[in-house]
Amino acid sequence: MLLGPNQVAVVTGAASGIGRAVSSALAARGLMVLMLDVEQDSLDVAAADIRSTTGAVVDALQLDVTDGTRFEEVRDHVLDHWGRVDLLCSIAGVIGPRMPTWEQRPQDWRWVLDVNLGGVINALNAFLPTMVSAGRGHVLAVSSIAGLAPVTNGGNAPYAASKYAVLGLLETLQVELVANAIDIGVTVVCPGPVDTRIRDAERNRPSPLAVPDRPSAVLGAFDNTTPSLSPEHVAARVLDAIEQDRLLLVPSPGPTDHARARIERVLADLAWSDQQS
Repeated sequence: MLLGPNQVAVVTGAASGIGRAVSSALAARGLMVLMLDVEQDSLDVAAADIRSTTGAVVDALQLDVTDGTRFEEVRDHVLDHWGRVDLLCSIAGVIGPRMPTWEQRPQDWRWVLDVNLGGVINALNAFLPTMVSAGRGHVLAVSSIAGLAPVTNGGNAPYAASKYAVLGLLETLQVELVANAIDIGVTVVCPGPVDTRIRDAERNRPSPLAVPDRPSAVLGAFDNTTPSLSPEHVAARVLDAIEQDRLLLVPSPGPTDHARARIERVLADLAWSDQQS
């Protein structure tokens, strides 16, 4: 899908990080962009900045991605004002406390899964039928390198589970679109470290799901040998992946080592399983 003027993009998690950078890059291409985020003040600042620097048509609405009803209201707003949706980018995401799986609490699981997976599902439920009816467009969601392989030392089971699920969901969607000859592309972004505020995501945890901090089992440090990318670098790669209709994008080469090692383990176990048949 070539990106350009007269197209409409909807971006969640747009107030900061990758979402803001993608919104800016799309606006610079001349697309009309609807920026969505749960943080109204930051969203308004980001939208105003992008309008002033690109001259593009940019709208901003507050949205909690866990709220399916609000997504439907936003969809109606887009169709009433712009009459179409060409690109849906589900970028909003959170990460919970770094603890072993046996210490993760029900509130941690619910919050992370509701945002990271439920947010993508709600976006698809609201916008995909309209895009399928139009027979055009592109759907993008952000998974993670943690959705391709366990990260060093673990400690993020709810996050990893949500990101594996996003990858499986979008892969299934692509199979369905191809089987039905519907011209909608699909891209899943699996970044490694990116210079965003995701590790400060607790600021947006709903109070009913809040839990007191408590000491955790000792875990080794995350692998910090891979440099963090800038959100702008990731956004540039995202636009390339959309235009080249790539299903999977890992924005930097370093984290692919984890994925390759996992694939080798899977292949070895498949070979062993075949031998037992």
